[in-house]
Amino acid sequence: MTRLWLCAALVTACGGTPAATTPAGGATGAEARPAGASSSDEGVPSEKMDEITRILGRKQSVMSRCLATAVDSKELPKNSAGKVTLEIVISPAGKADSVTVVRATLASKVLTDCVIAHIKEVQFPELPRSYETSYTYGFEAI
Repeated sequence: MTRLWLCAALVTACGGTPAATTPAGGATGAEARPAGASSSDEGVPSEKMDEITRILGRKQSVMSRCLATAVDSKELPKNSAGKVTLEIVISPAGKADSVTVVRATLASKVLTDCVIAHIKEVQFPELPRSYETSYTYGFEAI
């Protein structure tokens, strides 16, 4: 019963926000962008970049279940809240070649492993070349 309530709370939890990819230690912005690139990103159309951001945003409810798993495993307390920022390299075929946690305010291997596994399953659009971006997921257990 507790897990069902927790999952219901997570679905309505804090949504993910895209963050710009920046060099290590840099600040992040309000949308997904590759490091040091213009909006056209040297061959990756802005429509494809926007589509990738939308796909990542639609995964918030799936990612919220990762928090429920971490709480159920007693790795995090029931009232946990925080963010996980990922750096993702997407291949021209539309698969995540690399997914790295670059910042996490919740210290949980179960949570980060779950989030990474879900991103690796996502089918992104085909691209003219590899594309590097970052994305931040917000988590809140009520």
